[in-house]
Amino acid sequence: MGTKAVVILAEHLPVGLKANIAAVMGMSLGTHRPDLVGPSVATSDGMVAPGITTIPIPVLTAPGKYLSAIWAEGIDAGLDLMVPFTDAALRTKTYEEYTAKLTVVLASDMPVHGILLLGDKKSVNSLVGQLPLLS
Repeated sequence: MGTKAVVILAEHLPVGLKANIAAVMGMSLGTHRPDLVGPSVATSDGMVAPGITTIPIPVLTAPGKYLSAIWAEGIDAGLDLMVPFTDAALRTKTYEEYTAKLTVVLASDMPVHGILLLGDKKSVNSLVGQLPLLS
């Protein structure tokens, strides 16, 4: 049925933070699935545009408390990739602080502010098909 990726962001966050979270999770997707990034393309005047995603990535929104439920259901659904943007990512300033914080907490105890899901289109749609696009 095909592969689908979506980003889900907590609706209560300010728009600038939502944009940042989506960008951070998009980098993780490109790292874990480089096959989803197309090759660079040159314009007719020689400017080279780096490759972008080869699949659409809708950005959706949901109540913050719902994100934890999506995370749990996504684990059970056996998706190809789930990238959470947790409270540890939101509250730390360096990657070292982030990794140190993650090692001392349970995943189930950490609030989730955003999730990127990648998997079978039917599975992803069953988890988030009812959510609205970010506006």
